[in-house]
Amino acid sequence: MHNYKALKAASKVSVNKQAAVDAVYNADGSVKTHEVREELQVVKKCYNADTGEATADSVRTYSLDQVKSEIDRCKSEVTKQQADQAEWEALETDLKAL
Repeated sequence: MHNYKALKAASKVSVNKQAAVDAVYNADGSVKTHEVREELQVVKKCYNADTGEATADSVRTYSLDQVKSEIDRCKSEVTKQQADQAEWEALETDLKAL
């Protein structure tokens, strides 16, 4: 999440765990049962840019799998960037040697 650490330090974002209820239906459309699951949320405070007044909070739901996937994606990008940097540094070394 972009700027999470800064937003957290400024008390503009928080995390929350909440129970969510999903209905399970029979073939005829009637409710068979309700399943309760935990929902992990990031709650971000929002403000009107013109007036500065608080508006409704933005709530985004995440799973730990989604977060792990984003971490893995970021690590992959870092590895690619480091490889690109090494290529440019090798070229720089060769050009300086001329």
